Amino acid sequence: MTVTTNLVVELVRAANGVGKLAPPERRHLLRKGVTASGALRGLLITTGKAAPLDRSDEHVIEEIARDIEAMSDETVAKALLTLADKIRTMRILNREDA
Repeated sequence: MTVTTNLVVELVRAANGVGKLAPPERRHLLRKGVTASGALRGLLITTGKAAPLDRSDEHVIEEIARDIEAMSDETVAKALLTLADKIRTMRILNREDA
């Protein structure tokens, strides 16, 4: 598996067990996902491939990470799954043509 695939798996697993994660772990995973999402978007733009330009999800998730202690398990789980989906989509878009 690739690093991106591993991250997607990690985010989905975390979303499924979010109640077991301490706030610092939640914050770390959200920030890690936002960083990866931004890097993949940058790569898509650099290589001239179609890139989703809307960063609104990342901005909202950054806010969630900043105020993680006040966020419900459901909110954190949704944020983790949103990141997993965006990262997976950009990974697919970044694949080289065969």
